[in-house]
Amino acid sequence: MENEITELRKRMKRFYETSETYKGFLDAHNESYLRTYINLVSGYSKPGSKMLEIGGGNGLAARLLNQLGYHVISTDISLFFLKDAKKWHNEKLKYAVCDALDLSFKTESFDVVCSSELIEHVPDAERALSEMARVVKKGGKIIIAGPNLCSPILPLIDILRMGMGGNGRPIWSETKRQAIKNMYINLTRSLKKRFASQPTFLYRKPDIEYQIIGGDADSVYYANPLDLERFFKNAGLKIIKLSVGFGFQGRLMASLFPRFSLYISMVVEK
Repeated sequence: MENEITELRKRMKRFYETSETYKGFLDAHNESYLRTYINLVSGYSKPGSKMLEIGGGNGLAARLLNQLGYHVISTDISLFFLKDAKKWHNEKLKYAVCDALDLSFKTESFDVVCSSELIEHVPDAERALSEMARVVKKGGKIIIAGPNLCSPILPLIDILRMGMGGNGRPIWSETKRQAIKNMYINLTRSLKKRFASQPTFLYRKPDIEYQIIGGDADSVYYANPLDLERFFKNAGLKIIKLSVGFGFQGRLMASLFPRFSLYISMVVEK
């Protein structure tokens, strides 16, 4: 198993270091796209906090956090993604190439550790979460955002959209039949995870050879808040917020279905 993870890490690293198309997707993530993530992090961080962002992509989110007065180190596995971020370097904003599975920082170094749309792209989610917990200070926050790839609500929305003549969703719900199947799978998985005593990290083969089409085709871990909640609780950390919603619909879904909502937005305290 360890050899398989090592080989997959190498393949994914090569992909992220060379894909012009994927970098184009990241560069399309402008300030408007990142705003909910920035609001999430700043809403649960003390002024002037020292932050580590993991999987920072093109570095724009770190720059926006820095502009709010935070001391930020933003990391990504790909030097290629970070190459344009050099112009934003300053005394309180640094960028570094770093693997989420082997963070090159001392234990309990940061007030806040945050990531957006990272966890679904790591081939060993448990190890990545352990590294986050290691480098955050006692009393510090871990803030994780990203898609809930086990949400049964998302394929339901796909079914309704296709029923009204809309398009399916690449990879996950390209047809009504596939959407119905995935809704059942996600509901079953989520219910099993809800009552499990240990997190059950499930993985898929990422589409990084031929299909560069977005839609989390390159995801490797079926990310979901249930695994994260169970992992952090078992590790002795405190869940401050299981799901943070933005906008009326987001807040409503986070309130009613925090473990099944479309998006992971979790805040944890060490």
